[in-house]
Amino acid sequence: MKGKALLGVLLLFSAATWASAPQGVLPSSFGGWTATAPPAQISTRDLSSVAQDKADILREYGVGSAERADYSENGQTAAVVLYKMTDPSAAFGAFTFLRSPDLSPVMAGDSAAYAAGSNSRALLVIGNFVLDVSSSGARPADQDLKVLADNLFPRADRRPYPPIADLLPKAGLVNGSEVYVLGPRALAQVFPISAQGTPDWIGFNKSAEAIVARYHLAGRAQNADGLLLLVMYPTQQIAADEYGRLDRWIALNAGGPQAAGRTVAFGTRSSALIALLSGTQSREVASGFLKQVHYASDVTWNEPTHELTDPSISTIVVGAIVDTGSVMLIALAAGLGFGGLRLLLKVALPGRVFDRNDQVEILQLGLTSKPIKSQDFS
Repeated sequence: MKGKALLGVLLLFSAATWASAPQGVLPSSFGGWTATAPPAQISTRDLSSVAQDKADILREYGVGSAERADYSENGQTAAVVLYKMTDPSAAFGAFTFLRSPDLSPVMAGDSAAYAAGSNSRALLVIGNFVLDVSSSGARPADQDLKVLADNLFPRADRRPYPPIADLLPKAGLVNGSEVYVLGPRALAQVFPISAQGTPDWIGFNKSAEAIVARYHLAGRAQNADGLLLLVMYPTQQIAADEYGRLDRWIALNAGGPQAAGRTVAFGTRSSALIALLSGTQSREVASGFLKQVHYASDVTWNEPTHELTDPSISTIVVGAIVDTGSVMLIALAAGLGFGGLRLLLKVALPGRVFDRNDQVEILQLGLTSKPIKSQDFS
């Protein structure tokens, strides 16, 4: 009995372990490519085995796990790493951070919201999945990537992507330089400043989100681009408080001797959005550029609304007459119906339904000599 009980415990433990183990997402094949082995599951602790030095930043974005599979086609091989992010916003951020300057947009179908690639590498975003496809030779073709994206799309998180990227000015933007940021580690990589030992100097702990992009500024050399940082906060009050503290870390809207060794940046605040521009010492250039940044809070009310208005006196009088007439007609119809039915039954079935002699009792005072009988009412 003890052996059977131990065996049952082991079976239950094995079943629980199997159920809690991460399930594979990558398919066994796509297009003409076939997996050489089942996908290898990678925990966040071992993320550096596939993400190398970017593992910590991917954890900051919010990666749940990863998996890797090797595929082959006609002697060619390709490695596919899939990062399962917490939501589409985290996936978009990881995509922008992992993207390198040599990647250009590729056509991978509607299932992939974002896709970029080169001859030997491709990055795709499908919901909350980020795919990093690499090969020592030619990577899978765009049509094969479309098949892969279509295969993963039904299992992906389909919530919307962050809208902050739409607020970036288009004039002068260096395509592919946008990096969506959700934490101080990534921000330090793309918008480095000396914050005196305070890495979270823009308030990510207050649910801030940011995006950084490079721009060709007027009067600047092509290799001396400016950096624009947009930071979105949940409320205008938080944005105002954080904007008021920025001069602790950077020389905000100041230059020359006032900078005192701090990073010079020109900034503005619009509602819950803060814009900071570095890479120029010209107040005029910065002011003209920051005027392109526009944001206004859009508060919507999606509950049904009703307009309350007092009716006119004529509407009240007419309504009262109509309602009274309706009640009178209903009462008349009910009276005629009941009376007509009773009369019809008395004619057709006398003494059987109404006024039956055996159920009629008459109380008399005996004031007359002739007694009253129930038959007198028939």
